[in-house]
Amino acid sequence: MLELINQFVYRPESMFAAPGFKPDRLGLVYEEASFAAADGTRLSGWYLSAAEPWLAMLYSHGNAGDIRDWVHAAPPFIEAGISLLIWDYRGFGDSAGRPSEKGLYQDGLAAWGWLRERAAVDRLPAAMLGKSLGSAVAIHSAATVPAADGPTALVLDSAFTSMRELVARHATWVPRASIPRLFESLELAPQVRCPTLVLHGGQDMLVPVEEGRQIYEALAGPKQIKEIPAAGHNDISLYPEYTRWIVEFLREAVSD
Repeated sequence: MLELINQFVYRPESMFAAPGFKPDRLGLVYEEASFAAADGTRLSGWYLSAAEPWLAMLYSHGNAGDIRDWVHAAPPFIEAGISLLIWDYRGFGDSAGRPSEKGLYQDGLAAWGWLRERAAVDRLPAAMLGKSLGSAVAIHSAATVPAADGPTALVLDSAFTSMRELVARHATWVPRASIPRLFESLELAPQVRCPTLVLHGGQDMLVPVEEGRQIYEALAGPKQIKEIPAAGHNDISLYPEYTRWIVEFLREAVSD
């Protein structure tokens, strides 16, 4: 059953970008990033440098495609002065291995370690953003890393409470009792203490807005929630208030 569910959860083959696509085609300055998870799995990403950065941020993407697709989310942040590490989970893009919940959690911690070290070299505060599947990875990392080494702030875009609940909602033919516990973000949310912004679309048909609200209620630290009533799951970042709210939130977190 888990193997069947994994086909729903992990979709690295759902690509739109050309195989050789690189960030410089978007006019972005970048460098290749390579690091290893705790079990030795080699992971890859791109570090995109802003001209005059005031923050470095880890961008953990959704469940479909790889960084060749997701790098298109970067320009508004780069223009706002936020340098990004956009990276691939195991089994996605050029990252080795096969995806699994335990593996992605290890991957998230490794990516955060790389970004945090780079931010320290550049004398920048460091934050996290998790989109959809990436929200579960980001919540786990923020809840696991000691506060002194954790993110200055966390942004959760279209976060879900539990992958088990999503599978039950969308794969109604699967007996609920046979669905294993998977990415239980709602249980981890109370352990997140850093300032957190929850963003959700009111027309999200994949992850209902109610799930974002539940995550928000469970968070223990300083928090905000912003909803875009007309936005869905995949187009929320196209609304101008999306980037504006994130940048305003991050600037406030950095200045505190």
